[in-house]
Formats: sequence, C-alpha cells, structure tokens
Amino acid sequence: MTKISLTPIIDVVFILLIFFMLASNFNKIGELEMDMSKESNQASDEDMKVIKLTVQKGGSVISNDKIYDDNELLTMVRLATKEVDRYTIILTAKDDVTYQRYLTVMNLLKKNKIENVTIGIKANETEK
Repeated sequence: MTKISLTPIIDVVFILLIFFMLASNFNKIGELEMDMSKESNQASDEDMKVIKLTVQKGGSVISNDKIYDDNELLTMVRLATKEVDRYTIILTAKDDVTYQRYLTVMNLLKKNKIENVTIGIKANETEK
C-alpha cells in the first residue's frame, strides 16, 4: 500500500502564502479624509466667501478667469481667505483632467492647512 505525503503540498502552500503577503501593500498611501455628512450649515451667501477653482490638465488651476500654477494658487487662496472668517472652496475639473491631477490639487490644499474644500460636480449639458 502506498502512502501519500502532504508535506510537500503544505510547503508549497506556505511559500505561496509568504509570497502574497510580501507582494501585497497594506499601507494606506494617498488616503484623503472626506466628510460626507448630510448636515448643512445654515449660513447665507453673504456670510460665507465662495472660491471656485477649476483644475486644468496642464498643471494649472483657473479661478475668476485667471490661471494659477500650484504655488500661485496657494498664495491666492491664503490671501482670499485671510480676511474672512467663513469660506468654502469648490474644486471642479475640466473634462480632460485625470483623477490623479484632481486629487493632487486637493491634497496640496489639505497639506497646506486649507480647509473647507468641497468637490464640485459639473452638470451635463442636457440636464441644464
């Protein structure tokens, strides 16, 4: 009578397990916290300053028909929010902008302690 040894199969399973554990990435790289609560502030438009930013593909951002690079953007936002207590920044993107570029601008604002950044959603032409 022949015996079947399970030792080689167990060795292969452990080697595969070790390989997949080493090959997997468990770090949370590029994670952004977003507050998606349904509560709304009852502030009127006069009490809150709204800054609209549109991300472009070439590494620039448009605000009030002026084009800013990343450093100029930070300076402009700091000057615009310096004089007011309450503000919100609406960040939208052109159609050809990648998600990576959009998130890079959002992360740039977050790293520089610029809060109240909201995601702007562009309506389709047929919905207007």
